[in-house]
Amino acid sequence: MPIANAPLTLPAGMRSTRASQAVLALFAARPDAVVSEADVERSLQAQGIAVNRVTVYRLLNKLHAAGLLQRSVDADRIARYMPSGADAGGQAPRFECDGCHQQFRLAGHQARLQTALRALRQELQAAGHEELRLDLAVRGRCAGCVQTPDAMHAAS
Repeated sequence: MPIANAPLTLPAGMRSTRASQAVLALFAARPDAVVSEADVERSLQAQGIAVNRVTVYRLLNKLHAAGLLQRSVDADRIARYMPSGADAGGQAPRFECDGCHQQFRLAGHQARLQTALRALRQELQAAGHEELRLDLAVRGRCAGCVQTPDAMHAAS
């Protein structure tokens, strides 16, 4: 779950560019967003910000390394990014559609979800495991793909 009302700011030492500010604004405006590099690149281009793919990858990786973004890799090996949460370990469970490959944070019953994730982490720690990173994804078909089984719906 995103940190409520906490604006994303660039980590110390990272240059403030038009692109970096636009990426921070993208995640601030859509705190539940789960987006790929291509989604970010399209968003920047729609705003008239000319960047190449490598620049976007580097920017996303720096924001991830600074702990501002969480990264996951979907079934098609596409890295997707979302704002880091304030929950246990900063991990947000998500749903990944097998049809359109769109991802959604699991928003309902956050307290119960986070309790379950903490219990899982504690169980693994009790078994002697360390440096745990939870990356929980539920896979299936989203409501849009279920309603239109013959055609993939466009990811928004």
